[in-house]
Amino acid sequence: MIRFFDHTPSQRHAEIGMLSPVMEPAVSHLTRDRVRDLSSFPPYSEVPHLAPGQLDSWLSAVAITPVSAMEWDWPRHWIISPRVVYDSMFFWIASGSGTAWFGDPAVAVPFRAGDLLLIPQGVRHSIEGTVAEEPRVFAVHFFATLYGGINYLKMMGYPHRIPGRRGSPYEEISERLTREFAVKAPGWMNAMSHDIYRMLLHVVRHEADLFSASCSRIESQALLPRLFPVLDWIDQNLSSPNITVADLSSQVWISETHFRRLFQQVFSMSPVQFIRRRRVERACTLLRTTDKPIKQVAYCCGFAEDAFFSRVFHSLVGLSPAAYRRGEYPS
Repeated sequence: MIRFFDHTPSQRHAEIGMLSPVMEPAVSHLTRDRVRDLSSFPPYSEVPHLAPGQLDSWLSAVAITPVSAMEWDWPRHWIISPRVVYDSMFFWIASGSGTAWFGDPAVAVPFRAGDLLLIPQGVRHSIEGTVAEEPRVFAVHFFATLYGGINYLKMMGYPHRIPGRRGSPYEEISERLTREFAVKAPGWMNAMSHDIYRMLLHVVRHEADLFSASCSRIESQALLPRLFPVLDWIDQNLSSPNITVADLSSQVWISETHFRRLFQQVFSMSPVQFIRRRRVERACTLLRTTDKPIKQVAYCCGFAEDAFFSRVFHSLVGLSPAAYRRGEYPS
């Protein structure tokens, strides 16, 4: 049986109040948006010899292609004999110390645990650890290119030794990269590219005073944008063995003679040399990140004959494709 009770409004309100007290919210009326003053954020440092607009343009255009990431437990007094590697790389020194040189054997650079050693593609170097400490070192190889083929690290003038500082992300990035390369979970190459870019960006923002003002530059910056369609076309058609200078010059609607002269002026190499380098860079990545047979790698990179591929690869890298895949380095 349902019972109806006849209460006065004051009685009903009193009963409701006894069961669940009503809390009146405190309301703050805003007459305008209140945001933090932008000038209160601490600024990042600026690379002194580069205009912010130019720097941002390069950072937006850089492409990172991971090659490998390994963690090493080397013996005391470990030595990397003078060598040149075809890709770019960095060592993060988890423990140990020593000296290194980059480009000039007469200029010794000391390093210690926590430091980052950054080696651009093509830079001759040697590293030697001390006998007193057990070393633990992370080694990460990658390509960092601007506009489809320009060496980004050299172009920017990155320092070779970056001191370890509190808050630097080098340890967490190095450990994450080695795990990604070992496990190869879905999306691993994108994850590695992101972490390498993050590390390079951290160096730009926090170590700007270490950058070299005399770093490599393209001679004719104003001419480079004219070749962007060509660079995009090369990357999209790199697997074709039949790329011709006529194909390239047609992308920018100029004669072959004019195109050869323009390309040489901007890149300091011929179109044929540039394409071969791009093919070998892609082959380096495939050799380290896939199990494709060498003959298939050659085909994927635009080489019609695997014997010719091996000759070109050895002439540029200093190793056979098989030796590079095994992780060897030229002496």
